[in-house]
Amino acid sequence: MALGVTLGLTALKLVVALLSHSAGVMSEAIHSFLDLVSAAVSYFTIREAGKPADEEHPFGHGKIETLSSLFESLLLILAAGLMIFEGVDHMRNPSSIRHEALAIGVICFSLVVSYWAFRQNAAAAKQTESSALQVNALHFFSDVVASLGVLLALGLMKITGWLMIDALIAFGVAAYVLLVSAKQVKVALKELTDTQLPQSEIQTIWGILDVSSENMPQKIHEKVQESPQVHASDKIIEAHDLRTRKSGATRHIDFHLVVCGQMSVEISHAVCDQLEGKIQNVFPQSSVNIHVEPCEKEKTQCHLTCPHLNRNKS
Repeated sequence: MALGVTLGLTALKLVVALLSHSAGVMSEAIHSFLDLVSAAVSYFTIREAGKPADEEHPFGHGKIETLSSLFESLLLILAAGLMIFEGVDHMRNPSSIRHEALAIGVICFSLVVSYWAFRQNAAAAKQTESSALQVNALHFFSDVVASLGVLLALGLMKITGWLMIDALIAFGVAAYVLLVSAKQVKVALKELTDTQLPQSEIQTIWGILDVSSENMPQKIHEKVQESPQVHASDKIIEAHDLRTRKSGATRHIDFHLVVCGQMSVEISHAVCDQLEGKIQNVFPQSSVNIHVEPCEKEKTQCHLTCPHLNRNKS
């Protein structure tokens, strides 16, 4: 969809830009051409990133999508640079706009179509958590902003006759595109350098583990004493060394889990399965790795209330 929409808009804007001699419309045509490249890259990289892990890529292909989003963000920066170039050239060689009605009509059409494509891509990006689709949506949204700017310029030029407005609007749109692209470059670089997940997501994970409180061991042991048939997830004593990162749409989460040393492998595995299920209910596309450790003897609070220890003493 994005490929077809962008191809049509690019061709239409380029023809009108050549006819009207408008720097604003030409900057829009340049922007749409780079959007076309971006959409083509997204189409192929999303397919590759969605492939399952294999022998050469045991952690999956998610980084391909991150690289794609970085490349698309750099294309936005290039688009901004070309807009500035067009604006400077128009300031040096100002010329009146020709076929104003045609230019305005094309920009209005572009605005509507770009907004529709933005909504479609943004919805898909939210559903799949695809960084490539997110950047593609930003491309279309920046098209919307650029179209509004060009419409404003064409309208003001018609009223005032001041030719410099065309170039100034091109500069304003370029500044906006630079701001959006710089933010997305930062996000992509964080993923490529394995920066941890946002603090809000980390706090959510700790909340799922329910071991952030210093009194958690005592709380667990009270439950153990109250009922010998206590739920497996209540046998958690401590979790630590939480590490997180994101690769494409996949969150990688691993941590160490301390459980009662007398628990069987079967029950320990059940505890891990429960926690993994809870985390994946909140973060569906996540890979969870849990390292199980037995409680340490020096944790006297644990052993004083451990039913297994009491049974051994009797």
